[in-house]
Amino acid sequence: MSGTWEEYLQRTLQHINDRHAKTLLLYLSKQADRYWTPRELKEVLHLDLEVDEIQRKLVLLSGADLIDRGSSNIDFRGLQDGTLNLIIRHRFEKKINQFVPNLKQEFQDKIAQLTTENRQLRGKLNHLSGKLAEHLLANALRGRRKVQLADFFPGAPPQDTPFTLVLVRERVVVQREDGKVFELDVVADNDDDRVLLVEVKKMQVKTGLPLVETFAEKVAVYQQQLPAKMVFAGFLSLGGFTEEARAFCQAQGIVMAERVERF
Repeated sequence: MSGTWEEYLQRTLQHINDRHAKTLLLYLSKQADRYWTPRELKEVLHLDLEVDEIQRKLVLLSGADLIDRGSSNIDFRGLQDGTLNLIIRHRFEKKINQFVPNLKQEFQDKIAQLTTENRQLRGKLNHLSGKLAEHLLANALRGRRKVQLADFFPGAPPQDTPFTLVLVRERVVVQREDGKVFELDVVADNDDDRVLLVEVKKMQVKTGLPLVETFAEKVAVYQQQLPAKMVFAGFLSLGGFTEEARAFCQAQGIVMAERVERF
């Protein structure tokens, strides 16, 4: 592929054997994420050419299929071809800019940038997935007249009297005496003195001990504020639990689930 592009460039650029045309081609190939007008290119490249002359050279380059032309006659963009971009830079950058590009380092920098962006996007996706799971769970609880914890949290012991939920709320805020604020993802009130508190998490890794300890602290604060309530606690982790977190939940009586059941 590289050899084919090299041969095509050599033949095509023979009749555009012009330093300015090659400068335009090099710049547009490096900045191929947007369209440029001849006037913008004149300003950014400090070209000692009239705008009409820059337009003529751009038309020649687009006619040779070395750059793209937009829907407007004055819009031009580099080709969306990474191989061509590298070949153009390899051939022209040293000659035009007196600079030898370190393409290997640029590849490494680009990979690092894309890795960071991918990690950020995955974090946002996990956050949204968690919020969606909260809503799915809340709706599933609202949609059932009688509820056993085991319906949603496998392994939970059966209740002698199933829950008859009368109010299911999402993202309920509680505040500790020292002012620290906590948020409970799902609070489901029964028609008696029982209440179900649920934490929902979706992360790239399994839920670990710190998160389940924080949830246990939220449950304790809620219980202190409403001592007459019989609190049941559940933790829904779509990414699973570490062994340490699982052992803590079992010791604290927190029922666990790794997916939304029965929605």
